[in-house]
Amino acid sequence: MAKRVLITTDRIGRGDEDLGRLLMRNFCYSLARNEERPSAIMLMNDGVRLGCEGSEVLDDLALLVENGVAVKVCGTCLDYLKLSDSLAVGDVGTMPDGVAALLGADDIVTIA
Repeated sequence: MAKRVLITTDRIGRGDEDLGRLLMRNFCYSLARNEERPSAIMLMNDGVRLGCEGSEVLDDLALLVENGVAVKVCGTCLDYLKLSDSLAVGDVGTMPDGVAALLGADDIVTIA
């Protein structure tokens, strides 16, 4: 069974912000180079920043896309954070898309 990864932040954990960003960079780097990949990555809330210009994980997300992983980025989140014009990797998704993905057959792994 495939997995989908829901990322709701631009860092992992609630402790030190720099450490959290380092952990997210390491996670994305490792995920992009792992033999087994998720079927999709869904970016919501502050997680949309990962797919935008200036993100340190753009190359990793692009590698995932090249290897067939769908990257869906919340359109509402992009609009709210005023990042719509900055999206560099992934396709804009809607809330109905997100609900359908979360209710699908794939397991969901949440990174918050």
